[in-house]
Amino acid sequence: MTATGKSVVAAGVAALLLVAWAASTAPPKVGAADHLDAPGLMSPGGDPRLDINDVYVFQGADPGNTVLAMTVNPVAVGDTTFAEKHSGSYHLRIDTNGDAIEDVTYSISFETDDGNQIAKVQRAQGRTADTLRPRGRVVAAGPVGEELAVKDGGSAWTGLRSDPFFFDLGGFLGTVEGIGNRMLNDGEQSDFFADLNTLAIVLEVPDEQLGGTIGVWGTTSVRNGGAVMQNDRMGRPAINTVVNSSGPIVQAATEAKNLFNGSAPRNDGAFAGAVISALQAYSSLDTEGAYTDGEAGALAGVLLPDVIIYDTATAAAGPLNGRALADDVIDIELRIVTGGDPLGLFPDRDALGAINTDGVGPHDDYLDVFPYLGEPNS
Repeated sequence: MTATGKSVVAAGVAALLLVAWAASTAPPKVGAADHLDAPGLMSPGGDPRLDINDVYVFQGADPGNTVLAMTVNPVAVGDTTFAEKHSGSYHLRIDTNGDAIEDVTYSISFETDDGNQIAKVQRAQGRTADTLRPRGRVVAAGPVGEELAVKDGGSAWTGLRSDPFFFDLGGFLGTVEGIGNRMLNDGEQSDFFADLNTLAIVLEVPDEQLGGTIGVWGTTSVRNGGAVMQNDRMGRPAINTVVNSSGPIVQAATEAKNLFNGSAPRNDGAFAGAVISALQAYSSLDTEGAYTDGEAGALAGVLLPDVIIYDTATAAAGPLNGRALADDVIDIELRIVTGGDPLGLFPDRDALGAINTDGVGPHDDYLDVFPYLGEPNS
């Protein structure tokens, strides 16, 4: 496929960002873009504090700034805390030259001081950016729940916020997974996440600190004795949760999710076969039948490596160009993953997939100013 053809496919596809479903032994049961993406639909490593929910990349209120946001810990409540540095750390990784290797990494770690959690943000650049431990120059530090100034410009914020993700989880479970009595667009559409909270890490920095077109993903690291290992990772929504689902449609191997979580975007070619198989499984729900090998392969070539591509000179328009809080990537993803071809990329396929919308839209509590995510729900 030519570079032009690939970019056209990209316009329709950052596709497999389909939302995931999940269930856990602790109530309430919850699933979202990347929540609970370990075997058995549990948090990676069994630690919800280090479970990445979503990653967002969008233009700040100052158009010369870019916002990098990562939410963690499904169904957080008022006293939910981040993992502290002796247990784990959080990383926002930026590729500036298109090789799927981080050139800049912002690492966030936490300590308790006089009963309050303190956040420390470090910036590593060049060879030191490829690190599992927090490294680099300290650019911000201060209490969780407060806006912190970032050296060289910008702001940092960590703490409890309203979960920005929106999706009719119950309808999806019934329609696609055969779980429960709900169906998508059955007149009982409900945004499962409207009243839930999450822990958020939000950085806003000048574009010149990042570059022009960038690739962004988040990771968490965990300490295991004297070793530090990658615990979770996420770029585009739900790649791991959907592609490596062990449910009845895809039936991936149990260990597949952990392998993906522990790997890096530079090595994502190893997962191309799994992406192709998953696309064909989901698109088989369409009346036109499953994607051909060529069609699924073309889409997989766009989806991997699993990073969010963003032109920092523009406003985000997910899923192709960054991901803003209100971007309804789910409707696009549902249509394309289940066999729809709204851009006319493939002969003999129409624009509609087996599922074309979840019937719910963005929340109304997003903020126009930093830290952008809504105030926590009571």
